Amino acid sequence: MARALVDATVTVAFADTDDEHHDQGRRIVREVDHGNLATGVVTHEALVETLNYINERSGHTKAAQLLDLLEESAYYHLPPGSKTNVGRGRGVFRQYPGLSLGDAMQVAFMRSEEIDYIYSFDDDFDRVEDITRINAPTNPFA
Repeated sequence: MARALVDATVTVAFADTDDEHHDQGRRIVREVDHGNLATGVVTHEALVETLNYINERSGHTKAAQLLDLLEESAYYHLPPGSKTNVGRGRGVFRQYPGLSLGDAMQVAFMRSEEIDYIYSFDDDFDRVEDITRINAPTNPFA
């Protein structure tokens, strides 16, 4: 099955009705959940970032509901974190000024898993030449 990473900017936008990208985030998360887009891969780093933000801003119940949606969906994959990707992520971080360490770790994961696409509202990913950022509920494999 075709896979694409789903960045924390998308899952946060989905859960936070005040987020400027809420409508697009909601559509992306729902379309992945319904199997209309690529299987959504949410890295450990993106999951932690998302749940911490939602827990802080909207409360534990809302964060737990989002975790349940991602875990129970047939079209989301939540791989465990690994020391290998942390090390690779540090290398990517050094290579791309302006990319956060968390984003660099996601790029390292994408490279190790041969994933070319990321759903994200963070244009910092645009500076990485071998991945494509998608900011709309579009299926790059259709």
